[in-house]
Amino acid sequence: MKTEECSQILRNKVSKYYEKLNKNGKGKIYIGLILTAVLFIGIFAYNYHTAYIVKIDGKVLGIVRDKKDFTDVLEHMQARLHKVYGKDVNIHESIVYERTKAEDKALIKLDEIEKVIKSKVHFEVKAYGIKAGNKVIAAVAKKEDAEKVLDQIKKIYVDKEKKLEKVYFVENVKIASIEAEVNSVKTSEDALKMILQGTEEEQIHEVQKGESFWTIAKKYKLSVDDLVKANPDVNPERLQINQKISLVVPKPLLTVATVEKVKYEETIPYEVEFEETSALYKGDKKIKVKGEDGKREIVAEVVSYNGVEHNKNILEEKIVKKPKKQIVLKGTKNPPPKKGTGSLRNPTRGVLTSPFGWRWGRKHTGIDIGAPRGTPVKAADGGVVIFAGWKGRYGKCVIIDHGANTQTWYAHNSSILVKVGQRVYKGQVISKIGSTGNSTGPHLHFEVRKNGVPVNPLRYVRY
Repeated sequence: MKTEECSQILRNKVSKYYEKLNKNGKGKIYIGLILTAVLFIGIFAYNYHTAYIVKIDGKVLGIVRDKKDFTDVLEHMQARLHKVYGKDVNIHESIVYERTKAEDKALIKLDEIEKVIKSKVHFEVKAYGIKAGNKVIAAVAKKEDAEKVLDQIKKIYVDKEKKLEKVYFVENVKIASIEAEVNSVKTSEDALKMILQGTEEEQIHEVQKGESFWTIAKKYKLSVDDLVKANPDVNPERLQINQKISLVVPKPLLTVATVEKVKYEETIPYEVEFEETSALYKGDKKIKVKGEDGKREIVAEVVSYNGVEHNKNILEEKIVKKPKKQIVLKGTKNPPPKKGTGSLRNPTRGVLTSPFGWRWGRKHTGIDIGAPRGTPVKAADGGVVIFAGWKGRYGKCVIIDHGANTQTWYAHNSSILVKVGQRVYKGQVISKIGSTGNSTGPHLHFEVRKNGVPVNPLRYVRY
């Protein structure tokens, strides 16, 4: 009750009391005045502390002095939102006012009423929801906006150069008229971004000096592939200092399926068949007939999900070239022992070009056997390779220990086919003739050493 109403009531009551007191005599005038004053104070106090508890769906929102203080702000907010969205703004909560008494300090301040309303009241407008199954994944103001979003999502995965049989959403997608909270209604651009990203979360890293995709991924416990997916427009090889990198890996809320009919050639691998032969040692193999791959033409229906092949259905298949089987000979003969027999064989075929002994004023510690580059060099006896590599003036060199304090040296090779520690048998190919180190042309320098001292190889081999 307002102060003016209180004053009018008091004036009326005081007037009546005066009339009554005048009839009963002056002695009662003082009592009447006292009663009037008490009544005045009581009425004023009662009206001064009257207030209203505002409840939303049974929950207390706050206390206001006058209901109009709350309704004015609420209606102003509705009008403002109506102007922004061009639609009626609805409130479905039940708002109740309960009369009470309260001091000023217990009231919601007028400038805070709007803030309280925003935190408790849900303003809803008619919108259009994009639904995947029964779940609304985004809401926009117009049906055309929803259709635009879905069309743009499909276009991302449609290659104009490909003739697609079909494009559709894997999920049951539809557009439905809904009532949505004002703050959840998005522009078509924001709705598109959120559906493609799968979240509205934003996590950004600014590139620092010396950082790469690998160090950034490791820092945030991501894989490099995930970081690339989160930043499709960023070149990982050309990062700039202070460049912003997204740390949110996209998890699209919708899946676009594309169906394409493709024609392509596929290789048919040749089969390998083994034939045993006593002409080769056990463990040795030799190609008798070289195999050839075949070819087939295929027409298939390829289904891709969000640009990644999901499955393939073969529609037609035609062999245009049959594969040719490869036949490999497999040795059955027991190899010679991989230890010295005490008897040496010629290490290679060729011509003796330089004997053991003094030559050009210095001792020649082996014999030279001339042969074309690439000619196979074989172990003179079984033993263990104790050196295989570059050895100064010897060039590429192999040294075999045959036991009984006997070694053979093979120098100036073009390539080495064994390694240190390997056991070889007599006649096994260990290298190929070349002209490495101090050499005037392709040849094998062959040495035999007894107790570490070079001896004439022609005691053991013949050329």
